[in-house]
Formats: sequence, structure tokens, C-alpha cells
Amino acid sequence: MNWVRYCTLCGRPYVCESGKALPEICSVCSNNEKKEGKRLLKKRQKRSEIVAISTSEFKNRKVVKTLGIVSHEHIFGVKLDGADLNRFNSEVGLSWAEKVNDGKDLAISSMEDKVSELGGNAVVGVDVTYNILGTHNDIVMMLIVAKGTAVVVE
Repeated sequence: MNWVRYCTLCGRPYVCESGKALPEICSVCSNNEKKEGKRLLKKRQKRSEIVAISTSEFKNRKVVKTLGIVSHEHIFGVKLDGADLNRFNSEVGLSWAEKVNDGKDLAISSMEDKVSELGGNAVVGVDVTYNILGTHNDIVMMLIVAKGTAVVVE
């Protein structure tokens, strides 16, 4: 017996044979996921080869070529949960710290992706800044910016 299922990603119908596990996605989306997964792995590998430092020069390495300024801006919101200071210090503050740290990591990794696209292998003069943009409906909007200079080093 065959089963007709609908792909959870694209909504197209597809046929599954009975006695086999029923996949959630069709073969087209499955192949696309494999390709996307390979692309993301390749991107992660390139990113791991990028060196990001806050100083303007490398010790024991020579900058061969300067490629230009790279940056990434990340905006996110954090919900205010009342004015209870004890709760803020024990729970809310920790989740804020995680979001800020995740935002910083995202900004730096996105900047490293841009360096890789330019053909560089390092970023010098990395600077990360944090700004509160304001509040709206008890949501604090925050901006994290990472910037630096893309270079090629020996």
C-alpha cells in the first residue's frame, strides 16, 4: 500500500511506500536540504580559517593586501518582564546576556563570511559596539555592530 503525504516544506504531495518510515519532506526538498547543508558546511569551514583580531597588525605575519572595510549590523529585541530586580538578576538578565552574546557571535561570523567572499583570510582592527535603539511596547531594541578591515596575510 502507498501513502500520499504532503511535504512540510513546500506543500507538494508525494507518495511513500508502506512499511517504510514516512518522511516529513519530499525528495526534491530532501535533495535541496543536502545541497544547502553542504553549502553551509563549506561556509563554516571557510569561516573557521578566517583570523579576526582587534589590533591593526599581526605579530609574525605580514599583511599582503588590504581588501577594505567589512561590517555587519544585528538588531534584536528583548522583552521587559516587569520591574522585579531580584527576578531580573536571576533570570531575565541571564537571557539578555545570552542574546547579546549570540548577537555578537552572529555579527562577527557574518563579517568573517564577507571577508571570505572578498578573498581575504583575516580581519584586523575588529571593533564590536553595542547600542540601545529604544523601547517599544516593553521591548528593548538593541543594535550590535562588528566592523574591521579585511586583509590577506601570509
